[in-house]
Amino acid sequence: MGAGGYTVGAARVDITPEPGLPMVGFVRQWQVAEGTGRLPLEVTALAIEAGGALAILCGADTAGIQAPVIDRIRDRIAAATGALRAGIVISFNHTHLAPANGALPHWLSWTPAAVPDGAIEAYGARLGDAIVEACTRAAGSRAPARVRWAVGTCDAAVNRRERAADGRTILGWNPDLPVDTSVTALTAEADDGTTIGTAVVYGCHPVTAGWDVLRYSADFPGALRETVERHTGAPCAYLQGAAGNVLPRVAFTADEAAAERMGHAIGLAALDALARSADGATCRPTRAQTGSMSPIALYRIEPDAPPAIVAAAEVEARFPLQPLPSAAELERIVADGAARLAEAEARSAPPSELATLRYDAAWAASAAAELASGAPRTEAPGPIAAVRIGDGALATGPGEIFTEIGLAVKERSPAAITAYGAYANGLLTYFATAAEYPHGGYEPGFGNRSFGLPAQVTEEAERILVETAVRLVERLWPDASPWPAERGFAHAGGLAAPTATAYVHPAAPASGR
Repeated sequence: MGAGGYTVGAARVDITPEPGLPMVGFVRQWQVAEGTGRLPLEVTALAIEAGGALAILCGADTAGIQAPVIDRIRDRIAAATGALRAGIVISFNHTHLAPANGALPHWLSWTPAAVPDGAIEAYGARLGDAIVEACTRAAGSRAPARVRWAVGTCDAAVNRRERAADGRTILGWNPDLPVDTSVTALTAEADDGTTIGTAVVYGCHPVTAGWDVLRYSADFPGALRETVERHTGAPCAYLQGAAGNVLPRVAFTADEAAAERMGHAIGLAALDALARSADGATCRPTRAQTGSMSPIALYRIEPDAPPAIVAAAEVEARFPLQPLPSAAELERIVADGAARLAEAEARSAPPSELATLRYDAAWAASAAAELASGAPRTEAPGPIAAVRIGDGALATGPGEIFTEIGLAVKERSPAAITAYGAYANGLLTYFATAAEYPHGGYEPGFGNRSFGLPAQVTEEAERILVETAVRLVERLWPDASPWPAERGFAHAGGLAAPTATAYVHPAAPASGR
């Protein structure tokens, strides 16, 4: 065991397939991938142990993996490594230029007949094996290490809930709504100062490259990792933050140039934060006095090294669903969808239009079948977790979670530094704030359709996500005062100030030399 009290290992595995698979994210994108771009797909894992407790943070370049597939993957990792089940966090970067993997609704990607039978399922199996391999290799390569957190900022994203002139809410820019611009980094260094691995959390949809790009790409997270790894010489895992309503300022371009610029900027922000936090997240400046030609005050930093701790907690939350339309209404929706699709096919509509019509028709048929079963779902389960590493925490949620929800958790957490990881250990639906439901639009209105849910979650989901995550983090800080429930669990508005090393001026001595 090194001076830091941890053992840490890191590993990466390439998951870029051969060309020819359909990609998931842009429903209108009907072509298969013709190759790989400059930012290939990978899985990266960081395994961190202290006091016999092992946590694994893993980032995967895929749109998402739903239960029960992701549950089986986590079970395999726990069995292979001995890691805390609650401490295994599989984060999906949610790039829209990764292949279909068979663990998301089939109507998210239009599969041409040229795609061989079983090819998507085979890639899904390869992806699962790669996640297990990266986590197992990281756990098996652990060495003594110091661990520290840091927080910087990068203003590269915008809230996408734009209010159109006709009153609708569309996907665009809304500078009046908040965005969490924080870049949270966790790094592990060996006793000789070399970096073992790094994890970076930032919340933004990876859609700088648009539907016209017919190449597999990790989007900006790939460039972010490259930037950090170029400096540290060690693997960097990207963990997606609360990005459900967040877009890059430059989005949907026809190449990867904007992705490279954005990833480079976020990576530099992470490196800058880590450089400034070399003394630890908290520290005590001291003052002494000497002199030469003039009196000189000497300031030195004495870090307050937190104890080496790894702990985790997880619960399965249950999110209420809105009522389904009546059988008659669903029958009308199904018939209308089928008619519109038939009309478009008859006039040889563009494949991109057909893909969106098939998406609507497939969801309607699925919802109608669920209602006809006599036992439609009234709630949906999803895991919420908290992982403590030293004086920092990572809280997670299982879906496309709004930036305000991540900020609300951070505002209430007792940890010195808190990162919020959405798109983690499952992909249930979009989770909007209650305040956005009256404005309608894709995410609170019908975002559930992309995930196979018959209906969207209710406004109560916001409170469930925030309160559950905060209480889990508090469980890992038993000496901290709990957040008073009467103060609520909604984001207070504005932006949270990034937590950074606080160099507070010590009280100067009354006299001395």
